[in-house]
Amino acid sequence: MSRSLLLAGLFLGCGDAETPACDEGFVKKNGRWCVYEEAPLVIEGAPDPGPDPDPDPGTDDPTDTEDPVDPSDYVTETEEIVPLLTLSEVELGIKDAIETVRTIDPAPLHELYLDAQTDGDDECPSYDEEYSGEYPDRLYWRDACTVAAGASFSGYVYSYDFGSYIDSSETYDYAGYAYYNGSSKVVDGQGNTFIGAGYSSYYERTHISGGYSTFYNSISGNFRTDNPAYADTWLARDLNLSIYVYGHRYAEDTSGSIQDTVNVSYSASLSGLEGDINAVRLDDVYIYPESEGSMCDLEPAGLIALRDEAGSWYEVEFDGPKYSGAGAFPPDCDGCGRVYFRGQLLGEVCPDFSGIQTW
Repeated sequence: MSRSLLLAGLFLGCGDAETPACDEGFVKKNGRWCVYEEAPLVIEGAPDPGPDPDPDPGTDDPTDTEDPVDPSDYVTETEEIVPLLTLSEVELGIKDAIETVRTIDPAPLHELYLDAQTDGDDECPSYDEEYSGEYPDRLYWRDACTVAAGASFSGYVYSYDFGSYIDSSETYDYAGYAYYNGSSKVVDGQGNTFIGAGYSSYYERTHISGGYSTFYNSISGNFRTDNPAYADTWLARDLNLSIYVYGHRYAEDTSGSIQDTVNVSYSASLSGLEGDINAVRLDDVYIYPESEGSMCDLEPAGLIALRDEAGSWYEVEFDGPKYSGAGAFPPDCDGCGRVYFRGQLLGEVCPDFSGIQTW
């Protein structure tokens, strides 16, 4: 604002009704003062923002003519899954499952590998001497080689096999003690093939002064052979398995009988079985005898499950004592278990458990 315009404004402010016109870029406010005209800032080349968006573009828009989505369009009808096995077949299947798991004896596995291993020579396979250290029976090799006599080795194996012996303290008499961990294919000198992909560790021993014995087995993976000497063992079958077994056989009583004096714990899963039941599972199955204080040796504690050829599971729950000293009373202690199919109770079965305490 010019000095002359400002002075004019001061004089007129004392009562004059009009003021001179404002300079360019100013506008008159209240008929008396000239102030700077504030215009919106315009950037050349900027896109036009268009009209303000609708804060709620819901169904009130009269131009929205699209039909609403019907949730039923995403619902599909499926056929009802019905059980393929009867209760009697489940009952028999449990007996067979126990027998199958019980026959997974690790001793033939380690015996077989030890025999195949002896067909190697000083060059094949190449053993890591540093791994053996102070224990010459502890072996490790990783190789792919062929022996002049015809045997071949590929893959890797950590192993030891102590066989039968009495420990240095003369406390335990071992009937077998071995370990295998690897992924290997070994062809012996006769052309028999051993496949070992997994882990196995076991021992069977008797307490020399106490007279009682224990058995431990932990095995997981796939092990098999075409060696005819093992045609009648589980190694002739192509099974995928994971098994943990621990058993305790008490000392003989004065009559010389050891009947009903065994406790045993199973956790196992097997697949690759042939027949209407192609897989079985034992979850924390435990049983121990009345002679050692069990309030129920008619049935174990835990769950036994069977899978049919359609892939459905039948889970059977049992109510025996869950551990040594645990209580179990009627009506739970009746030798029977509840069968569930896809969460629905089918009924009860009362299998034969005589084989579960045998090794």
